[in-house]
Amino acid sequence: MTQEVINIGVQADDGTGDTIRGAGIKINNNFTELYATTFGQSQIGLLGNNISTTQSNADLVLTPAGTGAIVFPGVTIDDNNIRANRSNDDLVISPNGTGSVVIESLSFSGTSIRSEDSSNININENLTVDGTASVSGTATVSGATTSQSTMDVTGNTSLSSLTVSGASSFVGTTTIDNLTFNDNIITTSSNADLRLTPGGTGVVNVSNLTIDSNINLTDNVIRVTNSDSDLVLSANGSGVVRIDKIDLNQGTVDNTVIGGNGPATGTFSSLGFHTANTATLSTAGITITDNKITTTRSNEDLSLYASGSGNVVINGFRLPNTDGFGGQLLKTDGSKTLTWNNTPPFVVSNTDVQDATATVLGSSSAAQVIDSWSASTYRSVKYHIQISDATADRYSLVDANVTHNGSTAYISTFGRSGNGTGDGSTAYESLELSVDISGGNVRLLGRVNNTNNQVVKLVKRVIKV
Repeated sequence: MTQEVINIGVQADDGTGDTIRGAGIKINNNFTELYATTFGQSQIGLLGNNISTTQSNADLVLTPAGTGAIVFPGVTIDDNNIRANRSNDDLVISPNGTGSVVIESLSFSGTSIRSEDSSNININENLTVDGTASVSGTATVSGATTSQSTMDVTGNTSLSSLTVSGASSFVGTTTIDNLTFNDNIITTSSNADLRLTPGGTGVVNVSNLTIDSNINLTDNVIRVTNSDSDLVLSANGSGVVRIDKIDLNQGTVDNTVIGGNGPATGTFSSLGFHTANTATLSTAGITITDNKITTTRSNEDLSLYASGSGNVVINGFRLPNTDGFGGQLLKTDGSKTLTWNNTPPFVVSNTDVQDATATVLGSSSAAQVIDSWSASTYRSVKYHIQISDATADRYSLVDANVTHNGSTAYISTFGRSGNGTGDGSTAYESLELSVDISGGNVRLLGRVNNTNNQVVKLVKRVIKV
């Protein structure tokens, strides 16, 4: 029903307006319609610029119809949404004085957010902090956190997982579990070890490492950093220090104690010191270079000793480990085992028995040297000479005695036997024998009287001066 308006006429009492009864009917109709609405039954009071409920503890409810909204000059309340009406306007909720904006259990006071019931404040959606985030208390982050600017943490912080894609700067001392980080120093808690343990087949890779300010490891070099300090490699308990392919001072080992508290015998399965072209091992008395063993001190013997009942073996020949009696000689059994000959041999001290062979050429008419010996060592020689002329099929055996006085040599031949008759000369068969002294040696000479080569084999017994 629309509003009914009372006609009051053009002028007072001109008789053109509604009657009193008619005006009363319109008034009753308007009030009837008014009281039929919610407003007519409301508990709202209007006083000055205040709107309030008239019933104690009653809510003041503003409810638009359908899709309508509650519109204020700058704000629209649409269902459970509050938005600013003007473009680019802020939505400002400002308390009075020291009051706070309270949203259920969340309280805003100035720049602070706190929980009214002292419980946690939960932000269930993504949180982006574009400025500096300062956490003075304990902060627990169970999910992923992205900080696009500086994040300052002054209290204890527990992180279940931390991934840093850029550079991280920890100013002052930072403690993580039992480790403390301060600049370039990592410290453990009291008496705790610092362990670097890679996972799986990974390795701990440190390009330059100094331990205890004394030992430095760079690449494949271990060195002592303190001047005049020793490098000590010490095993624990019954353990040993094992070094593969050792080379000390490029082949020299000086003043090295092998044993307990003093020098002891060292046993090596293999030991070699190599230079560019040779392999040399030196001790105080001998030098071993390639296949040569040499004494290093002047006029010193080279002694080889076997242990206990063992033998010294040289090139497979096994020497006896006990001495024989005077004048005994060594003999072999054909298997390179040498023993002392129990039968007294022919051994003398002033003479010697030797043999020799030579070929005297028939193409030369000059005397050729068959044999020679030192005139200063030997005075006389007794020859037993075999002469072979295979071309003429003539063979003979003759004895010759030779002696000298230091400047002239003398020869006497005798006892010839053979199948030849001679060639008409004074020579035996076709070979003429003679002697002389040349270069301090007595020489036995032979000259062929024909053109056939003569093969001479002889046994001589020399007698010392």
